[in-house]
Amino acid sequence: MYNNPFTPVFGSEPLYLAGRKKLVSDVLRGLENGPGDPNRTTVFTGARGSGKTVLLSHIASAAEGMGWIAAQVAAGPDMLLDLMDQVEKSGREFLPAQPSSRLSELTLGGFGAARELQPPKQLGWRAQMESHLDALDAQNVGLLFTVDEVKATEPDLIRFVSVFQFFVRDRRNVALLMAGLPGNVVQMLRVDSISFMRRAFQRTLDPLQQPETRQLIRDTVEATGRSIDDRALRAAANATSGLPFLIQLIGYHAFNQSNRETISLKDTEAGIIDSREDMRNMVLNATLNDLSEVERRFLHAMALDERESRVADIAARLGESSQYVGTYRRRLISQGVIAPAGRGKLTFAMPMLRELLLEDIQERGKEV
Repeated sequence: MYNNPFTPVFGSEPLYLAGRKKLVSDVLRGLENGPGDPNRTTVFTGARGSGKTVLLSHIASAAEGMGWIAAQVAAGPDMLLDLMDQVEKSGREFLPAQPSSRLSELTLGGFGAARELQPPKQLGWRAQMESHLDALDAQNVGLLFTVDEVKATEPDLIRFVSVFQFFVRDRRNVALLMAGLPGNVVQMLRVDSISFMRRAFQRTLDPLQQPETRQLIRDTVEATGRSIDDRALRAAANATSGLPFLIQLIGYHAFNQSNRETISLKDTEAGIIDSREDMRNMVLNATLNDLSEVERRFLHAMALDERESRVADIAARLGESSQYVGTYRRRLISQGVIAPAGRGKLTFAMPMLRELLLEDIQERGKEV
C-alpha cells in the first residue's frame, strides 16, 4: 500500500515546491542583506490555488532556519493581538519574561507570603512591539511578519501596515511579506494612509511552466516508490494548466485510482474527472461568488468561444460598448480570472472555469 504524497489542502506545504525558487531566494537574500533591502517588503498576488499561503509558510520556515523568528497571521479582526501573540510565542527564548505578580503580604509569625496578580504597565501596540524589537535587536535576531488574505476592509491590517513603516524608517531588523487576491491587493494599495506600500515589491504568482509541472508530478510520485507513465504524466500536467493547487488535486486523485506500481493514463484520466467537482467546490465557486453580476455575464459571454475570445465579440454578445466592456476586462484581469491572449483577445486564466460556465449556461438555460 502506497501512502498518497499529494496534498490538495489549502496552506499545506507540498512535498516539493516548484517554480518559486527565485521568489524565495530574493526574499532570503534580502533578509541577509540587512535593513533597507526592498525584498524585505514584498506583496505576492495570485488567483486562488496559485500557492500564496504555501509560499509564505515556506519562506517563514526558511527564515527561521536562518535564525529569524516569524509571526504568521491572516488579515482579520484581532489581527494585531494575534501578531503580538505569535511574536511572543515564537520569540519566547529571546524576550524577557513579563512580570505577572507582586508580593502583597508577609506573615511574620508563620511561613509563606500572599501574592496578587499585578498586570504589567499597559502600553500601546506599537510601544509593546518596539520593546520586543529592542530585545531582539540586542541579540541580533530578525523578525519576519507574514500576512495572508489581505483586505483593505480590515482596520487592523491598515493599522499594522501604518506602524510597520516606522519600523522600516528606524532600520529595525524586520521584514513584511503579504499575500492576497489581485483585486484585494489593488484595493489595499489605494488606501491613502498606507500609500507608501505602493513602492513595495509586488510579485505575481504565475502558473508553473509545463516542464516544471511534469517534473513536480514525477518527483512527487517517485518519492513513494511508484512511477507514472509518460502519457499519463503529460495528460496530468496539461490538465492542471500549471495551477499549484490543481497539480496537487489531480495528482492526489490519479494516485488513488489504483495500487499498481505505475500510474497509467487511465488512472490519470479518471483522476482528472474526479478532480473537477472538487475544483468547482473548493476554488471556482468561491471565485465566481466574489464577482459582480456584470462580471459573471462577461465570463458567460467568453465561455461561448472554444479558444480565445475577441473583446469585440464579447461586447456584441453583451450589447454594450467597447469602453463599457473594457472596464470589466481590466477588473477581471486584475483579479486573475482572465488574461490577455494577444491584441484584442482574452483567455481564461483559471483551469476548468470555462467548462463550469458552460455547464451553468446549459443547466440554467441562461442567456448571455
